[in-house]
Amino acid sequence: MKGSVVGIVAAGCLVVGFGAGFALRPALLPVAASPAAAAGVAQPTEAEATDAVRRHRLFTGTSLANATLKLGDCSPGGVGPGVTCMTQLVMDSTKPNATPQNRPIGFARVNGQWEVAVW
Repeated sequence: MKGSVVGIVAAGCLVVGFGAGFALRPALLPVAASPAAAAGVAQPTEAEATDAVRRHRLFTGTSLANATLKLGDCSPGGVGPGVTCMTQLVMDSTKPNATPQNRPIGFARVNGQWEVAVW
């Protein structure tokens, strides 16, 4: 009997704790629409990001001239300078069965042009 009372009390405490967490979350940590936009950080357009990826060469020397990219949310900083954006990347769009990859890619503005900063 003592074990079931402890279980009921523990379950009640969890329910109260989760309820308080969900209720107080907006007051403790307001959600911004986009971290990069809220901070006023410049970010590339989808065309600029695609051009930067197409200019980039992998460590093997492989060119990504046929890459296509869909740009998602961007946030300032990260590992390198500039912004880190979530992307959907197709490495070679000429292949009919090319699978899109969801990956973060860093971009930095160098001499007025966006470049890939973190691969």
